[in-house]
Parts: sequence; structure tokens; C-alpha cells
Amino acid sequence: MHSHGTLAEIPLRSLLESAQGERSTGTLTLRNGNGESTALYFLFGHLFHAEGNGKAGDDAVISALNWTRGEFEFDAKAKLPADETVKAGIPELVQAANAAPPKPAPAEIAPPSGNANAEAQSERREQPEPERKVEAPQPRRGVKHRPSPKHGREPIPVPAGQVIYDSLKTSFVDFPRLITTLEKEGYTGYVRLLTDDASGLILFREGLALECMYDGAGEATGLVLGKQALHQFNEDVTAGHGVLDVVGLSAELIDGLYELTVSKPMYTELYAAWVDMKALLKFLSDRKLSGSVMIRAAAGTGVIILSEGELAGAYTSESRDISDKPDRALALCDDPSAMIEVKSADATKHPPLDVDEVVAGHRSGSRNPAPAPPAEPAPAPAAQPPTQQFPAFATQPASQPPPPPAGYVSPNPPSQQVSVAPTTPPAPSGGGPQLDWGSVVAELQAMAEDSLGNRARKVKDILGAADPSLSGIEAAIDQVPSISLLFVDSSRLEQLAQEMRARLKSHL
Repeated sequence: MHSHGTLAEIPLRSLLESAQGERSTGTLTLRNGNGESTALYFLFGHLFHAEGNGKAGDDAVISALNWTRGEFEFDAKAKLPADETVKAGIPELVQAANAAPPKPAPAEIAPPSGNANAEAQSERREQPEPERKVEAPQPRRGVKHRPSPKHGREPIPVPAGQVIYDSLKTSFVDFPRLITTLEKEGYTGYVRLLTDDASGLILFREGLALECMYDGAGEATGLVLGKQALHQFNEDVTAGHGVLDVVGLSAELIDGLYELTVSKPMYTELYAAWVDMKALLKFLSDRKLSGSVMIRAAAGTGVIILSEGELAGAYTSESRDISDKPDRALALCDDPSAMIEVKSADATKHPPLDVDEVVAGHRSGSRNPAPAPPAEPAPAPAAQPPTQQFPAFATQPASQPPPPPAGYVSPNPPSQQVSVAPTTPPAPSGGGPQLDWGSVVAELQAMAEDSLGNRARKVKDILGAADPSLSGIEAAIDQVPSISLLFVDSSRLEQLAQEMRARLKSHL
């Protein structure tokens, strides 16, 4: 996507399509040259928020689509807000903008001659209430509702770093897609989950998940690690609890956080009252230690990370900025009751977590999987009533009655059985088979929820609004691949549509 340019050369419609096709992430800022500006926010090609000129969401996008002049600038590193205001897809927004009547901009800009004084006074009266003041509370809304674990607990104190995504609402995050993207990009950093009751942390190094920590503040079990922690982390995200932060760190800091979590203490329960910290750090430096020093005091927690004896970074729970000096962390040792713990890198390398197994398995296993449709389903028997619940397995053709199973004994003597010549069932009237379409729609909606989790709402709505007929439901399924969903790739939607067509065909 172009980083900057003019709307005369590249209209907003082309920019939106380019962002969607390239799965861009960042902020697109538009200025029309008349003092108006609009900001559009993308996450992996999904336009989820827009604001400007007193408008937000779909209205802000539709208004900006009518701009024919101005400039644009795309910032791929901009901080993304937590709000999700854009509900329609890009094709629907473009169609709505085309249908909107053009605004007579020149008549609004040029003041009538001979009345400049009155116009100036009118403008001054309007100045004290500019539109920007109405928009100001919006960014703070996400921060205001940002959860904090009870009692301020967290698995381990983590430092500030390069904020990639901040306070992403889990209710509109496709967690499997986020993990896949981080793996493909060789991401190094951490993904943090914050809810009102718990917190979690996943450490990544070059795209591999080293460790997961989860602290359920209301549970007696406390901190859990590994696969069990990842299961609980994923449960909260899938249920839409809390927010996610994605923060990039250096490999040395991630290694230090990892060792801080999994390694056994080298020295523990050392009281600051009788430890010479400068001498201890020199001793660890001389030994080329790779690991961490943690200081827990009443005023907070300090962490010093070492890589082969050299200081990789230091920070405290009260000041998360990474420093190349340990002074702020060492200041916690002024508390004589502060406890000091030293951990050294474990020589045994642990295999990385299989995140895909947990995350993808949870999503697909959220329901009992329905039976797979047969390869070549046959039409239902003629004697089957129209409103009967249809099975998900193949039936024998009506022209050839199914043979009785082995050991079957007819309840009627042969003399009482009536011989009926096989006939071809009449073609159903009304353009399709007479089925319980409500049950068909419910089954297809369940498939969407199994595949997309909490992002299945749009698909379910389209199916629910479909005409209760074969052609109506087929038309609804055909719309599925064109839906724009956050973090959901179009290939995944196409696969879901194919599975729905096969399931629908199995009932015909």
C-alpha cells in the first residue's frame, strides 16, 4: 500500500481495496484540503474503525469516499485504538457512497460578498465548540475500560517495548489468525492478556512460542505454565474476555523473561539487608551468567536481565521502560525486607509450545463434529414426510428399496405383505425439495460458529435472513466468501462455503 499520495491520483476506493488485498495494518489519514481530516484504522486488511469531522464508523468512511481532492498518508506503525465502529464491508461502503447525493462544497466554502463582518462574527461564535472536542473522549474509552487483574497480579512483570497492538478487544480478535501471523512474521516479543479476573502471557522468539503463563487471580491454583496455561488463555480469548497487547522486544530480553519463568533459582530468599548488590552483579558478570535478577519489595518489583554477563536491560513494575542501567531496580534494595532471587539459564532446552494444536483444536472442538457428508448423496425416499427431520447420512434411491439387514424378521407373514410396484417419486413442486429449512439453517449456522467462533455473527445473520428455499440458502452461502471479517482470511471463508454446500447437498 502506498505510504502517501493524493486522492486525485489514487481515490480512497482504490486505497481501501489495496489495504484489504495486501492485508495491511495501520492508520490511513486523509485530508481534503479544506481543514477536514478522517482517520481509518486497519488490522490485517480489515477496516474496523474510522473517525473524523464529527462522525465515526460507516458514516465517516462514506463521507470520505466522496472526497475527490486532498492527500493521504499511511502509517503502518501507528498505535491502533480499541474501538470497533465500522460494521459494513468495503463493497457496501463504496456502494453507499455512490448512492449518496454529492455535497455542494463550493457554496459552503465561499462567503457571500458584502457580509464579511457578519460571517466573521458567526464563525467566531462557532469556534468555541469545534467538532474535535466531541471526538476527544473516544480514544480514552478503550483505556478507561482496560482491565486490571485483581490485586495487580500478573504472571511476571513485563517491560514496555515496541507496542504493535494495544488493548485489542478479544471479542473481535480471531486468535488463531493472530498466532499464525506472528509465526509467519518471525515475531519476537510477548502477547499479554488482561481480564478483570486473570492475566496471561505468551513469549515468542522468532515466531516460536517459548512459554505461556496464566494467572487466574480468583483461583487457588495460581500461576500455571505450558499447555494448561495456553488452554486457559485461549478459553478467555475465545469467550471474548478482556484485551490483548502485542509488544515487540529484543531476543535477549525475551530469553531473560523466559529464564525468569522456567529456570530454577541459583540464589533465592536473599534479604537486601545483607546483600551487596553491586558486588553480586559484578560476580555474575565475571561468571558470564545469562539469566535474571529479581528484586521484590513493598514498593514494587525490579528485574535485571543479563546476557553472558552483560546487562541486557532493567526495569521495574512501576516504571516499565527498559533502561541500560540497573539503578531503578537496585533502588528497591533500600527496603531491607526486599527479597532477591537469581536465576541462571537452564542448560536443558525445552521444545517450543505447539500453539496451533491448542488454539485450532479448541475452535474445532467447541462442538461435537457433525457427520461428514457422503461423497455422492442420493435423493430421499418418496415415502418420507416433508417435515421429517432429515438424517445427515445417505439413503437408498426410492426406485430400489433397501435390502433388509442380516437377521431381520418381517413382522407380517408373507401372506399379509402387499406387493407394490416401484415408482419414481414425483418431482417436488416449488422449485426444490420440501425440507425443514429452519433446521437446515440452524445446522449451517452451527458450522459457521464451529469454524469462526465469535466472528461468526455476520455469516449467521446472512443465513438467518435467507429465503427458506434451496435457491435462497444457496444464494446466502455464495455470499460467505465475500464477507470481510477481522483476522479471517478469504480462503478460510471459501472453505467454509464449500463445506456448507456439501452439507446442504447431503440433505437433497
